[in-house]
Amino acid sequence: MIQDLSLLGIGHVILASLLSIDILLHKHRPVSAVLWLAVVWAFPYLGALGYLGFGVDRVRRGAAEREASRELVAQRAALHPTFDELAMSSSRWTRPGTESQPARHILRATDPAVSRNMVIAGNRAQFLVNGDEFYPALLEAIEGAESSIHLQTFIFRRDRFGHELRDLLSERARSGVQVRLLYDRFGSTFTHFSSFFKPTREAGVRVHSISQANPLKGRFQINLRNHRKIAVMDGRIAFVGGINFQDENLSIYTNGSPISDYHVRIEGPVVSDVQSLFIEDWHFASKEAPEKLMEPAYFPALEPAGDALVQIVPGGPEHLGHGLADAFFAAIVSAEHSITIVTPYFVPDEPIVHAIRYAALRGVDVKLVVPKRSNHWYTDFAARSMFTPLLNSGVRIFERPLPFIHAKAMVVDGVYAMLGSANLDFRSLHLNFETNLEVVDEGFVNRVADQLSNEIDRSTELSREKHLARPLARRLAENFSRLFQPML
Repeated sequence: MIQDLSLLGIGHVILASLLSIDILLHKHRPVSAVLWLAVVWAFPYLGALGYLGFGVDRVRRGAAEREASRELVAQRAALHPTFDELAMSSSRWTRPGTESQPARHILRATDPAVSRNMVIAGNRAQFLVNGDEFYPALLEAIEGAESSIHLQTFIFRRDRFGHELRDLLSERARSGVQVRLLYDRFGSTFTHFSSFFKPTREAGVRVHSISQANPLKGRFQINLRNHRKIAVMDGRIAFVGGINFQDENLSIYTNGSPISDYHVRIEGPVVSDVQSLFIEDWHFASKEAPEKLMEPAYFPALEPAGDALVQIVPGGPEHLGHGLADAFFAAIVSAEHSITIVTPYFVPDEPIVHAIRYAALRGVDVKLVVPKRSNHWYTDFAARSMFTPLLNSGVRIFERPLPFIHAKAMVVDGVYAMLGSANLDFRSLHLNFETNLEVVDEGFVNRVADQLSNEIDRSTELSREKHLARPLARRLAENFSRLFQPML
């Protein structure tokens, strides 16, 4: 018995030592490193399991296929005009009464953060609000697809809209269209462990789930999610945004009070970059041969479709050009006049908080819109713990009442918009696989700005006095919740 305990103790020391080396090499935030060192040493074996499941934020498997897709992006670079090749002297890009060109200034600041993609000219971007606008546009594009339908989501519910979408995909597959459907296993847990997709597969739809937690395949990252919501039809029409597939996004199923969320319909050369992201994830999940996924049919020559400058901004846990946090930071520090942000969860890292705070100190009009109550109370608590320095700096914070606002968007200086699947929290900025897009187009940005103004009109501004007067117990709960920032 004593010998067994000694062997267990030796095993714990060896395992904890190995994990300590990994922590010291890869945990660059001192607080995070100290906490994980304490966990793996204080809790034999359980601490090691906790670190493997929640502390490791690197994705080694699948790197080759993702790199192959990046090569495709590089090959396309010479085929499409970038924003530097576009004349920017038009009054559309110049603020009245100044000689500066804020849109160009912001794009030049954010562009280095996204080394894998470029700002591409010649696109049409349509802003869609809620499932009431997005779902009909998506279904129309699916019905009109001639060769391929690629669909990816975080949540695919087994509800009325879920059945409608599933049945349409099945019908298109039976008609000869190649249909691929990819969903996150965590976000669609109940659907995954059901027979919901059985008739879809029988109809010819290729359905796969994606997960970073599969010990049999060497994946232990329970804390990672694929949070992307993208769709590509025939390689010519794409959708990017934050809307999942569920009844809660439709007025007809929510008594006129759907979850508030945004999506974007895109046409033009930048659609190829969205296709590339889907193919990365599809190969990771399905192991379908890369040469089949890189066929020209999926990447047709795309003519200019509009005047919008668009850059796809992917996010993920790997350090392979996924500069979502850097892009947010660069856009915020580049602001000269105004920043309006809406996010359902506000738990960003310290650099983003400091950038927002300092923008207000510089005299930039900064507005932040968050839900008065989200679907995760602990995230609400963590967010409120970060409000004090922002309010002290002059940031105006608005709490929007129900229905839940799940939208994620930022407008800078009235000429630049960033929106997509990424929340302004640590998980989206550093852990999840996400897809945002930057858009510079007068009509598009104006519509997004108008929508954010509508959100503010429906909200109540949080005063500094009211925030500081909250009870001690509330403040303790908020600060405690913030300790779990890397998991929120």
